[in-house]
Amino acid sequence: MALGQRISLQIKELVNIYKLLATYPSLSSAQILGTPSGRLSVQGSWTQRNLERKTDQRFLQNYDLNSDLTPISTGFPVDISTELMSSLTKNEERRAVLRQATIDNSTKQFIEIWDKQHFVKNYDLSALDVHGDVYTDIEFRSFEWSPDNTKVLYIAEKKLPKSEPFYKQKSLDKKDKDKKEDDETMLGNEYIHKPQWGEQLVGKHRPVVAVLDTTIDTITILSGIPDEFSPGQVIWTKDQDVIGVAWKHEPIYLGLTACTNRYSWVFLLKNGEYRKLSEDGCAVHSPRISPDGNYLVWLQREAGAVPHHNAHKLMFRDLRVEKDHIIEIVEAVRTSKIINHGKQFYGIYARLPRRCWSNDSEYLFFSTPQRNNIVSYIVNINTKDVTEIKNDRSSLSILDVKENMIAFLNTSLIQPSSLMIARFDNEVATSGNIPRIALTTPLNITGFEKITYEQNEYSYDNDDSIKQFNYIYFGPKSGKNQSVPFIVIPHGGPHSSFANTFSLESAFFILAGFAVVLVNYRGSTGMGSATVEYLQGKVGNVDVKDCITATQEVLKKYSWLDPKRLGLCGGSHGGFLVAHLSGQAPDLFKAVVAKNPVIDIATMFSISDIPDCRNALTKEEKVAYLRNVCIVEAGLLYNIVTGSWPEDTDMFVKMRKCSPIVYVDKVKAPTLVCIGTKDLRVPPSQGTMWYNRLKINKVKTKMLVYDDNHQLSTGSAEIDHIINDCLWLLEHTSKQSEDKK
Repeated sequence: MALGQRISLQIKELVNIYKLLATYPSLSSAQILGTPSGRLSVQGSWTQRNLERKTDQRFLQNYDLNSDLTPISTGFPVDISTELMSSLTKNEERRAVLRQATIDNSTKQFIEIWDKQHFVKNYDLSALDVHGDVYTDIEFRSFEWSPDNTKVLYIAEKKLPKSEPFYKQKSLDKKDKDKKEDDETMLGNEYIHKPQWGEQLVGKHRPVVAVLDTTIDTITILSGIPDEFSPGQVIWTKDQDVIGVAWKHEPIYLGLTACTNRYSWVFLLKNGEYRKLSEDGCAVHSPRISPDGNYLVWLQREAGAVPHHNAHKLMFRDLRVEKDHIIEIVEAVRTSKIINHGKQFYGIYARLPRRCWSNDSEYLFFSTPQRNNIVSYIVNINTKDVTEIKNDRSSLSILDVKENMIAFLNTSLIQPSSLMIARFDNEVATSGNIPRIALTTPLNITGFEKITYEQNEYSYDNDDSIKQFNYIYFGPKSGKNQSVPFIVIPHGGPHSSFANTFSLESAFFILAGFAVVLVNYRGSTGMGSATVEYLQGKVGNVDVKDCITATQEVLKKYSWLDPKRLGLCGGSHGGFLVAHLSGQAPDLFKAVVAKNPVIDIATMFSISDIPDCRNALTKEEKVAYLRNVCIVEAGLLYNIVTGSWPEDTDMFVKMRKCSPIVYVDKVKAPTLVCIGTKDLRVPPSQGTMWYNRLKINKVKTKMLVYDDNHQLSTGSAEIDHIINDCLWLLEHTSKQSEDKK
C-alpha cells in the first residue's frame, strides 16, 4: 500500500475513534426532586459533543423512583443547549431559566419563568438595560430563588456609562430622550482599559449582585458592596439577606480560574450594609447555609504569595450568634491524617456541592481528589469526625443532597459517567456504608475489553522531606515483550492532579494503540499541603525527575511497553515539563506534543494573567525577593500590592535557569506545538518561541494555531489537535520510524 493511502486510512480510523468516544455523554450535574416519603425524581444534566455543530450539546434526563428508590421510568433526553442556568423554587412549583438566543443577528439573554403548566413570564435583559450579561462561569455565578419563592438572585456585569468621542456630530432634531442620554454619556472614555478576571473569564470586569422580583417585575442592583470588591457565589439567608464571596480586585485583577489563593471574604449584605463574616488574609469559596438556616460553612485557605491551589480548611459559623466566632471543622492537612476506620485523609481540594447538608443540619457531604482518585466524605459538624464513604477503586463524587437523599457521579478511566442515588441516615454516618442504586448503566467502550488501569505509588530512598509521588498506568493488561508504544503525560497546574475519571483524550490514545502513564509528580494536589509546597523552588527539577522515575518504573513493571517508542504529551505546566524532558532526556523520548507550553518564564511573567506563582526559589531566596515581582511558574515571592520592580538581574537569571529554553539546544525529538491565540494564561508567544528555536536547530517540528483559549477545548479545536497529536505520536514512535534510526 502506498504511503498516502496508509496515512489516509490511518486518519479515517482515528476520526472513527473520536466519533465513537464523542457519543459518550458526561454527567455535569444532578438535582433531586420530590420528597423521600413520596415519589422521587432525579434530574441529570448531561453534556455530549455534537460534531456536526462543532459544539457541546446539553440535555436533561429525568429518572423517576419509588420511595424505596426502586427505578420506575426514565424519560427521553430534553435538549437544553440554549439554557445557560436554571433554578427551581424550594416548593418546586416554579422554574427560572436563563436563556441565550440570537434575534435579528443579535445575541440576547432572557430570564424565563415557568410553572408546571406553562410559560409564565419572560424578561428581555437587553431591553430592560439594568445590567450587562449575567455571569454563568463557575467562579462567580449564582442563580437562586428566594425562600419566599418570589425573587431570583444572580450576578451580572455592571452597567457602565456610555462613552463617545470628544467630537461627534449630532442630529439637529434632538428630543428630550436624546438630551437625557447626552447627560448620561461620558466623553473621551471609550478607550479606557477595563481589566478583567483573566483566562476563561474574559468580559468579567465589574460584577454586581442583581435581584429579579417576579411579583412586581423589577430588577434591583444591590448596593453596599465596596467598589474594590467583586462579588460572586451569592446565596439567600432564611431572612432573605444575602451571603456571598467578595474578591479584592485592587490594585490589579489577577487570574481567578484554577487560582484559589486570591484575597477574598465571605460577606453578609443586610439592609444595604456590608459585613465581613470570614477572617482577613484568607481566600474563600463555596459558602453553604444549612437547611434550618442557622449555620454557614465555607472553604478557606491562605491567600497571597502562596501556591495557586492547595488544601483548604472547612470553616463553620453559627449565624444566630452576632459575635465573630468561627470554628475550624476540617484542617488544611499537611501530609495526611487518620480519620474514622483508620483511613488516610489528605485534605480538601474541591468545591462543596451546592446542596451538601443532611436534613437535620448535623452532617455535611463533600468530594475531593485524594492521591489519584476522587473520594466522598461525611463530616459530623458537632464532633468534627470525617468518614469516608465506602466505594470500590472508581471515583465517586457527590452532585446533590436533598432531605438525606444523595445523588452521586461514578466514573473511572475505563468507565464513562454513571448516575447513582442513595439514602443517608444517621446510622451509617460513622460507618460510611451507603448502598447506592445505579440510575444509568455505564456504556461499554468497544476495544476496552483488554484494557486496565493501575494506580501506582513510588517513594524515593533519600533524605527529601517529601519522598512520595504517584502515577496511573492505563493500557493493555498484557502483551508481547516491548510491543506497545506509550505516552507519558504530566498534568498542568502545576498544583492540580490526575484522577481516576473518564477522559476522552486518554481513551483516544488507548484505542489508537498506545498505553498512557499519567504522572502526579510532587507538587500535585490530593497529597497534603506539604507535597504541594515542596515543588516551590524546584520546578524543572523535582517534577522532571518524577516523570523520568515514573517512566523507568513502568518499563520495569509492564514488560510489554517498548522503551524505544516512547512519547510525551502535556499542556500548560505539562507543556513546560514535556519541553524540559525532551531537553533533559533527549535520548529517552522519541516524540513530543506540547500544548500552550511555558517555555521561558523570564519573558512570560509580565504578560500572563497570573503574575504571582512562586515555584522556583528556596525560602531564603524568597525573603530576599520579598518586595520584588513574583514570576509565573518561577516561584519568586511577590507582594502584589506593595511589590516594586526588581533591580537585581539575578532574579531573571533564576527564572531562565528553571525554564525549558535552557535545554532547547539538546532537543532531538520531533515536536508538535499547539497554541491558542486567545490564551491569557500562557501567552502564545511562548509556544512560538519554542517552535522557532527548534526550527533553527533543524529539529523536526510543526505548530498548530487555534483561535481558542488556554484549554483548546472548543469543538473544532479539540478534534483537530487530538487527532493531530495522535498522528504525530504514531508517526514518530512507529517501528518504521525507529528502524530508520
